[in-house]
Amino acid sequence: MTKMSKMLKIKCAMCVVLSLLFMGIAVDVHPASAQRRLSVVIFPTENYTDIQVWESRFFPFSVLEQRMTEYLASLFNRSPMVDVTILDENGMNRWLDQAHRMEDMAVQMELHGAVLRERDVLGRLETGNVQLRVRIFDASDFEPFATRIASGRDRRYTFNPGDDRLFWFNATVTSLPIPFRGGLDLLGLTRSPDRGQRMSRPTWQQFSGTSHWQAIRNAVRNAYDEAMAHSSVAIRRNEPDTFDAFNPFAASVGRIISPTADSTRRRRRYIISIGQENAIRVGDVLDVMRSDTYVTVDPENPIAVIPQRVGRVRVLSVQPNTSIVQVIQDNRRAPIQLMDLVKKLH
Repeated sequence: MTKMSKMLKIKCAMCVVLSLLFMGIAVDVHPASAQRRLSVVIFPTENYTDIQVWESRFFPFSVLEQRMTEYLASLFNRSPMVDVTILDENGMNRWLDQAHRMEDMAVQMELHGAVLRERDVLGRLETGNVQLRVRIFDASDFEPFATRIASGRDRRYTFNPGDDRLFWFNATVTSLPIPFRGGLDLLGLTRSPDRGQRMSRPTWQQFSGTSHWQAIRNAVRNAYDEAMAHSSVAIRRNEPDTFDAFNPFAASVGRIISPTADSTRRRRRYIISIGQENAIRVGDVLDVMRSDTYVTVDPENPIAVIPQRVGRVRVLSVQPNTSIVQVIQDNRRAPIQLMDLVKKLH
């Protein structure tokens, strides 16, 4: 009986410990499950240029706008604190007509400017410069409460001298600098390998591995940064009580857009594209970021983008949507320049 009573006591003690552990786990998990999540809808991308990318040569309709929208959604989906939904045109009209909306904000991109060039100079030189207009709607208003310009660039030279080595040796001296002078094919010496049958419009298979698509991806990523920089503003306008507790992105991101009139070599000052609406204050120190683009051997991920910090700036004055900063840390080999990203961690 004594052994049985001891066993019962031990089992009771174990049950109590297990129950306390389960209660502790429940107490710890519950606050995390109740965290506020950002709800975003993405409207269809509008294309105001003549650039088209066909699904394939058997389906001659443009899928560029759809691919841009899907890539923007994938950027939002990287955050565990964001729920994103892609709407078609009918869904967009219904969202705009609703008096009461469940989402916090909506985002729409407009491709309104793109210069995509390709030259053959002992290989293939591709350059892309893309401009997007980003419209951000919040659930409390029918009109966009923020409109921003996002841009992206990329440049790639694929070396391919051809089979004639003697011809290559004779042409090297005059042709080698050409790819680094704005992509002008002055000689048209050789042709780089074709990506398949040429048509009036490139197919998605041909376009997706080019520097032109990477430039568009860079612009979409900039559009994402602009949208996330305004996410806290949308939350504050819709639910003021939850603004201080909600932070899905944990950073305000902008770009260096212009030097100031009094900027000098020793005292470099710039204008950046974020201000009071992005929680920027005088005295804040911001990281300056730049991304390097690498061509990989992975066919599913042909391009790798690696961001790195190239310096720091201090905020001198603040306006609602812009600020003036001064460089306090810089790399002489890779100095801070226009279009670099600036980021403030909250």
